[in-house]
Amino acid sequence: MLKRSIIVIVLITGIALSSGFLAGAKCQNRIGGGIHYLRTLGSISDNPEWDSDALGYMVSYQRVFGSIRLEGDLEWVPDYGGSDKTMFQPQAWLLLGRMIYLSAGIGGSYIDGDWFDNPFYGLRAGVNLTLVGLNFDGFTSYRFQSAKVFEDIDESDLDALTFGVLVRVEF
Repeated sequence: MLKRSIIVIVLITGIALSSGFLAGAKCQNRIGGGIHYLRTLGSISDNPEWDSDALGYMVSYQRVFGSIRLEGDLEWVPDYGGSDKTMFQPQAWLLLGRMIYLSAGIGGSYIDGDWFDNPFYGLRAGVNLTLVGLNFDGFTSYRFQSAKVFEDIDESDLDALTFGVLVRVEF
């Protein structure tokens, strides 16, 4: 079920991004990358085998329609939870605002050959600046996620507070 939900989300986002669904809006495309720090706050962080801090790397694509932006990201987190396993997280966000923005999003998590049984949902706030042809995006988000991750850890509350910086170019 999760794989199907992620496929549907990716398809809808792709169609919306490519079709210019906001007719008449001046559209911009941006692509870039950055870093992302995750701090697990959920009950799994109480487990002594769990490392609550993780650093991830992101690639990002944005389609800009004035003060509305659609964003698709792929995050790569080596050594997730102190497990020496790599996690990948495709995610989609709807951002509202220009310089200061609010956002809501959804994403999935893939680790060690399996998808997590539930997606994460996120709320995000950030500052978006364009200087010398580069777009800088600094943000914080709160992710709500409940999923079984590892067989030897019973807790499934993976809520996390995150901080990220992305740099994009317009094309």
